[in-house]
Amino acid sequence: MNTDKLVVVADDERDIVELVAIVLGRAGYEVITAADGERALELIRDRLPDLCVLDGRMPGLAGYEILQRLRADATTAEVKVLILTATIDDEREIRRHGVDSDGFMKKPFEAEALLGEVERLLA
Repeated sequence: MNTDKLVVVADDERDIVELVAIVLGRAGYEVITAADGERALELIRDRLPDLCVLDGRMPGLAGYEILQRLRADATTAEVKVLILTATIDDEREIRRHGVDSDGFMKKPFEAEALLGEVERLLA
């Protein structure tokens, strides 16, 4: 079980948030969720999770903007970030902003693939 690992999940698509939370919760991770980037950033700063699973494009603060802020802050710079992207163009756009996430996963994704990527990042 991974009960000592905390994951923040943020996506403006409720179905995605619920799917990720269920998959990771069943695997034993503690999961807290946010429906937008601003709330996600608050949760990350308050709780300092082991991993963030962030939608690359959300209204307000997008995943890449959260990633920039995390990497610029010594307190959160080492937090692992997995970005969920709708297209390869999203990944290119994020990289153009000069920050790299720890991983990218294209939507839609298989539950097993998501869990495998999370386990890889937290190993």
